[in-house]
Amino acid sequence: MNREKTFWVVTELFFPEETSTAYIMTKISQQVAGKRKVHVLCGPAAYQQSNIIAENEQLENIQITRVKAGGLNKDKLLQRTWRLITISLRLAVALFRKAKKGDDVLLVTNPAPLLLLAARICRWKGLKSYTIVHDVFPENLVVAKLIKPASLSYRILRSIFNAAYSRMSILLVLGRDMKALFEEKLADYRKRPDIHIIENWADIEIVSPELKTGNALVQGLKISDKIIFQFAGNLGRVQGLQELFAIIKEVDNPLLHFMFIGEGACKKELQGYIQQHQLHHVTILDSFPRSKQQDFLNAADVGIVSLQDGMVGLGVPSKSYNILAAGKPILYIGDRTGEIGQMVEEHEVGWCFRLTEREALLSFFNSFSHASLADLEMKGHRARSLAVNVYSKERILNRYTQILTVT
Repeated sequence: MNREKTFWVVTELFFPEETSTAYIMTKISQQVAGKRKVHVLCGPAAYQQSNIIAENEQLENIQITRVKAGGLNKDKLLQRTWRLITISLRLAVALFRKAKKGDDVLLVTNPAPLLLLAARICRWKGLKSYTIVHDVFPENLVVAKLIKPASLSYRILRSIFNAAYSRMSILLVLGRDMKALFEEKLADYRKRPDIHIIENWADIEIVSPELKTGNALVQGLKISDKIIFQFAGNLGRVQGLQELFAIIKEVDNPLLHFMFIGEGACKKELQGYIQQHQLHHVTILDSFPRSKQQDFLNAADVGIVSLQDGMVGLGVPSKSYNILAAGKPILYIGDRTGEIGQMVEEHEVGWCFRLTEREALLSFFNSFSHASLADLEMKGHRARSLAVNVYSKERILNRYTQILTVT
């Protein structure tokens, strides 16, 4: 009698974590569980959210094994690095012990050490490996200015990770720019994985357009008479927020307000910048749980998506798609050849600038008036239509099913 093959999902972050990676890996696991036997290897359940009982009912047909992460501080670089190594080793050991020849494995590219270990294990044990590329390591370290591209350490890391990527069976990338990058990275390898583009999705069922009038967040800040530009997400090193704040400081348009929501390595620095320059038209708020997306996304007139120069092919901000779901146009600040830049221009759902286009951005912000509201509304309608007809969760998850359920 043939053994039923197991579909292994190996990820540090899984439900009830609320990060984008945890949410995406959880939903994909639930989708595949309708077709395959799914066993998840993941880190500890860090957050106990109020919806955990309801969600657990949907996870009943998924076996979950959790490994310990160690009591280390994720906000301190050395401790965070050691934590990632520790949890990668534990997840790799669990996969090596439990998976059987012929099983399938779904990975995500963080934590980075796990990718290296899993690539070897999949080859040794005869496992078919699918890898979702959220971050491209080590190139992302260069953009974050943690390593120099001309250094020996970078060249060694790049060679090691390229070899690991080449050993995968299938790479699932988030955009056209990322696919082109991997085709270039792996061009010299005789055996290369198939590369499929599957974008992130929009939660059109739980996020929908809603008038800003009456929004509690807007009323609380007393900015209901403003045109609100909102950045919601990681306030980190690769978003180019320091450069954006330097531009916002020069904006001379009393109709605009800038709202930043989230946590990250640059948050304290940005808060200090606001105080130092007395930027009364800028607000920074703590992050909200995913369940509050309908509220905070609809507090905006325009959603900001920004990426530092050099990020083409290295990441596609998942928040872009729920901005579309909320019917908000996108101000994309980054290289136009990136996936989001291409999407915004092709479908006319916003505007694109590079951080280096300082004067053009200033002129753009200062040109806004009440007459601009009609253009915002038109672009917002197109954004919602795009989310529904192209990027809905149902459509994107069905594409994962088509690839991941082939036995």
